[in-house]
Amino acid sequence: MKRYAMLPLLVLAGCQSDASVRSKPPLQSFSSGKTPDAAVTCLIPSLQENYKAIGAQRFVAQTLAPGKEYDVVPTDGFVNGHYIYTVNVKASGSGSTLSLYKGQAMLPSITRSVEAGIRACL
Repeated sequence: MKRYAMLPLLVLAGCQSDASVRSKPPLQSFSSGKTPDAAVTCLIPSLQENYKAIGAQRFVAQTLAPGKEYDVVPTDGFVNGHYIYTVNVKASGSGSTLSLYKGQAMLPSITRSVEAGIRACL
């Protein structure tokens, strides 16, 4: 029975990582006049409000470079070694660029709800 205990770890080891999802071009990118900090402050509640799925979803910011770059990700959206959605917020000129990465096949209606959450913060 013990030899089967490692099976879930082996299955996860072969899965796509969040870094590999972000190494590909984003699904969409948006320009915002907001600083990265202001964009993230807007995005978290906006994504939570607009997210349309069976259950509610919470989002959090992961700091990559304070004041310059963040990833906004769902707290319950880590599937097969990566987040179902990642919104990368990066300083760009006097504003920021918000890039949507999709790491898991999701219904188009859910993707549109995430896009609506982003658009509300431009």
